[in-house]
Amino acid sequence: MKKIMSNLLMKNKLFCSIILLAITFSSCKENTILPSSLVPAVDNVFTFFTDTNTVITHNIYQDSLLTGGIVGSNRISNAPSFYHTLGTITSDPVFGKTYASFHVEVLPPVANFAFKTNATGTSRTIDSIVLSIPYKSCYGDTLSSSSQTFKVFRSIKRFPRDSAQYEFTKDSVDYSNLLASQTVNFKSFSLDSPTVGNVKLQPQLRMKLASWFADSLQTQVDLGTAGAAADYSKYLDWWRGFAIEPDSNNGSALGFFDTYNTRMYIYYRYTNTNNKVDTTVDVFSFDPNNCNRFNTIIHNYNGTLAKSQLNTGKSTGDSVLFVQTNPGIATLISFPYLANFENSVVNKAELVFTSTSPYYSWIDTSLYGVTPRMQIIASDTTGFDAIVPEYAVFGASFVDGKRSLYTLNGINYIQYKFVIPQTIQKLISQKNTNFRLKIMGLSSGLPASFRTLLRGSGSKSTEFKPTLNLIYTKIKK
Repeated sequence: MKKIMSNLLMKNKLFCSIILLAITFSSCKENTILPSSLVPAVDNVFTFFTDTNTVITHNIYQDSLLTGGIVGSNRISNAPSFYHTLGTITSDPVFGKTYASFHVEVLPPVANFAFKTNATGTSRTIDSIVLSIPYKSCYGDTLSSSSQTFKVFRSIKRFPRDSAQYEFTKDSVDYSNLLASQTVNFKSFSLDSPTVGNVKLQPQLRMKLASWFADSLQTQVDLGTAGAAADYSKYLDWWRGFAIEPDSNNGSALGFFDTYNTRMYIYYRYTNTNNKVDTTVDVFSFDPNNCNRFNTIIHNYNGTLAKSQLNTGKSTGDSVLFVQTNPGIATLISFPYLANFENSVVNKAELVFTSTSPYYSWIDTSLYGVTPRMQIIASDTTGFDAIVPEYAVFGASFVDGKRSLYTLNGINYIQYKFVIPQTIQKLISQKNTNFRLKIMGLSSGLPASFRTLLRGSGSKSTEFKPTLNLIYTKIKK
């Protein structure tokens, strides 16, 4: 399993008197060098050029996205801005099918929970129990009118919050007893605001749970200290969570839901101490200090363009790069000759990728969108991944990775640029032949959202291949 770990490579800025030499490293081996007449002489400093210019790119599958529990100090269950994905996409012509479900837990508001007191000799009536999960946004083809049905089941396995759950972790589910179902159309879901009483709520999954669950819960609560509501551990041993899954084979979009704010509303009537029938509601909630939540996300690339260029191992690299937001397909980048570069001071290193044509103008691009921002990580031949140091030292704005437009001969192209001078400096200084980079979409708490097609190093076209623009200086010995 590959886990992204912070690993600062260099922290000190390099200062020296320099002459800037601009060389473009690309897989088509076309280089530019400043004319000597434009380079003023400086004592003990000179510029040079070496043909170590190949950038090789491959499509690989990047898994092990933490979607629940904890790894190290990274606890997803405590991250309110990490949302969970639900739904299916079956019609993406390039990336195939995607399936997403999630597991979420709730707890009573207090330990040793009890319903409001009935007057002696009277009974209580639970009218309904509603599971509510706020809606954040969606990704995919929302222009079609296809609906998706989501079903709720009982989870029968305990997933401790101090363990790790990844996108490939599957819930253990009791499918014999359906708890609830709701049909959603993401085309209009963002405008569907339910009204409870006189209050209009934000769009949400709002599912009425089966009466057998209400009866079972009421029994456990009425048992007092002998029942499941006596303390949180007992409750989670009794009810280990809800599994919410799509029940659709024709979905075209994924929804993102705020499982951190999951609530379970219990509406009931009771006779108060004045012998009057009263109505009330008790609320069970996701408790980040005691509950867990996680996402299961499955991609199926069979029969797609992406599948044909996944893990090819071609010596020149893949011609088209199919880039998704984690989990999904990522680009593995290698520089087979850069470790042979003479020791230099790297002043600027900019890695540039361009969306491939004609793919960027396909109708599916307008339906599924183009990744707004990508991330870049360091890797090696053993599969160890680390955050590049520029993020910690200079910030995400410096590294960039945002979608931008480049115009050539009146034609607009989508490009992504990554500024990584410290990373390339270490590669050159340490002569690291195991060094690799990876790029994939930046999720911003929305896993499996967006995708992009880029031109790869194996393309037969000589234009817009992955390029490393390097500005550096050589100190004369």
